[in-house]
Amino acid sequence: MKKDVYIAIVSHNHQDLIIDAFASFPKNIGNYTLHLSIIDNINSQKLKTFSKEEDIVYYADNKQRGYGANLNKLFDLLSPKDEDIFIVCNPDIILNPIQLEKILDKTIEEDADIYGVKVYTRRDFSKVSSSNRSFPCIFDFFSSIVLKKRPYIHNPEVYANPDWISGAFMVIKSSSYKKLKGFDERYFLYCEDIDICYRAKKEKMKIVYNPEFYIIHESQLASRTIFSKTFLVHLRSIFRYLITHRITCILGTGGNYAK
Repeated sequence: MKKDVYIAIVSHNHQDLIIDAFASFPKNIGNYTLHLSIIDNINSQKLKTFSKEEDIVYYADNKQRGYGANLNKLFDLLSPKDEDIFIVCNPDIILNPIQLEKILDKTIEEDADIYGVKVYTRRDFSKVSSSNRSFPCIFDFFSSIVLKKRPYIHNPEVYANPDWISGAFMVIKSSSYKKLKGFDERYFLYCEDIDICYRAKKEKMKIVYNPEFYIIHESQLASRTIFSKTFLVHLRSIFRYLITHRITCILGTGGNYAK
């Protein structure tokens, strides 16, 4: 029997990226039935038409939500069963169906609650990122934004059970997503991925980073421009994370300090 996999995408004027990445995307791969699902913040007629043509679940209701709130709304609308898989996927992600099938196989084989893989940031595979990450300390955020250095990100070639993985692409057990009650909607954008993994660690859930497989993520990193609107949103999310989880460490990779 095929397992249902729901790929959730939030669009905020990202219709061209989504159409480029998911035109003619398969509905079935191996033992999986794929359900591409989009929640649209701007009611793009172009995206709505594309979704209808491609038999993609499309939802828009003229309400402005944060990233996590949009994903929670889409999860509720889709109502996955406990045995299903829910994938959080940025609109600027490029998925290779062959890679995706292998990722899903490994997620099930390793009985992981949250699964992440190697991330190439260019289509020519010339630059690589990593979801092998430790929880950041206070100065780590400053280092990331101002110094452009992220000491909490570790070797992208090493298999690991990291503290957290990037929310740009997360494979999550539906039952685990339900247990965690999804993303914390108080984060409008940024840090919601750190938060959900922090809570998953507290629940003793299994988080896996496997560099054997990959996705492509051509991120714009808009939040890195100091005093831009997105930077200020990012800053608010950082403070919320630090205060919510009472993070007091100043410097270092943080480690798994979830209690």
